[in-house]
Order: sequence, then structure tokens, then C-alpha cells
Amino acid sequence: MTLPISVTTADNLSRHLLCAVPQLQDPNFKRSVVLILEHNEDGAFGLVINNPMVTKVADVIESLDLEWHGDPEAPVRRGGPVEPIRGFVLHDQVGWDPLAETVASGLLLTTSLDAVTRSGATEVGGEAAEFLFLLGYAGWGAGQLEGEMALGSWVAVPLRGVTSPVDGLGVPARWILTAEPTKMWNEALRSTGIDPARVVALRGRGEPAQS
Repeated sequence: MTLPISVTTADNLSRHLLCAVPQLQDPNFKRSVVLILEHNEDGAFGLVINNPMVTKVADVIESLDLEWHGDPEAPVRRGGPVEPIRGFVLHDQVGWDPLAETVASGLLLTTSLDAVTRSGATEVGGEAAEFLFLLGYAGWGAGQLEGEMALGSWVAVPLRGVTSPVDGLGVPARWILTAEPTKMWNEALRSTGIDPARVVALRGRGEPAQS
């Protein structure tokens, strides 16, 4: 199978999605979709976005003395095996967290709620808001992700209009907040013209390293 040249490079995968190939059997990453937030010579950091947990977002928010106004059944996602009690929030609410990092237009990352609570905000979520709560993250040391890409363990999917060099290739940033987790793997691959049923490791198998 020939992949689009734009999604095979491992030079810098920041703000790309990585879809694990079916041959990758590590339970932490099986059929996972990972949003890579940082990738440089020191390693890489990302969040698995399609692994819902039993824990409900409402329970986590209430434990922080905040009010959740989103879907009462919305699950927390398991962001990865590293620091599993560390929380992250992907959302679309500009101004909600003054310290939020912009991942792409319409997609922000909050790594601490301290600034939110200090501002006096008590409500989270609502009909016009999209929030994704995650616990833990995925990490790679220097050169590890590049090695796994060379082994064919991952297929990179660009964010449309952000890291995609071709109009219409990849997924829009908002898709990360709104897509059904059970459909994310298939939809992300299809957004690059790849048939998920035909995805195979390009050159053997590789196991993602944890840091």
C-alpha cells in the first residue's frame, strides 16, 4: 500500500493525529488515535483521544467544586499510560482559560484548572461548548517516535488547514471534539484516502515506547 507522501514523514508530527496500525497489539495503543501536541529532537508528547473510560466527566467536575453543564453521560478519555492521574482538557472556549494553549483554530488545550478557578468561573460546558476531558498522556523519548514511524507502527493524519499541505486532506480540528470515539480510527484514516481495512505495517511491527 502506498500512503500519501504528506502523511509518511516523521520530521515533525506536532498537530498531527497518529493512527495505530492493527498489528500494534500494545493494549495502551491498540487502534488508538493520538493527537501529537509536541514533537522535537527531545521526543514527543500526545493524547490518545478515542479511549473512553468508565469515569464520567460530571463526576470529575463535581469533585473540583465546579458545575458541569454538558452531557451527563460524557466519559473521561484515557489520554495515555503516563501519569494516569494528570488531567488535560481539549475545548473550543476562547477565554474560558486565560492560560490555554491554542492547538489550532477552534481547538485549545488546558493543562490546569487553577487559572479557571481563580477567575471565579464555576460552570463548565453547555449547549454551545465542546469539552474533552482526558487523564494521562502518551510520551516518547528522543528518536523513539521516528523509529516507530519507520517501522510502520503509525499512520499520520494531518489537521485540515493546519498541517495538511493539500486542501481537503485530513480532519478539521473541531472533529477531535465532536467525533464519536468508536468511529475516530476509521474516519481519521479515511480522511487521507486510506482504506482502514488495508492498513498494514509498512516494514514489520513496532511497539510504542513509554516515557
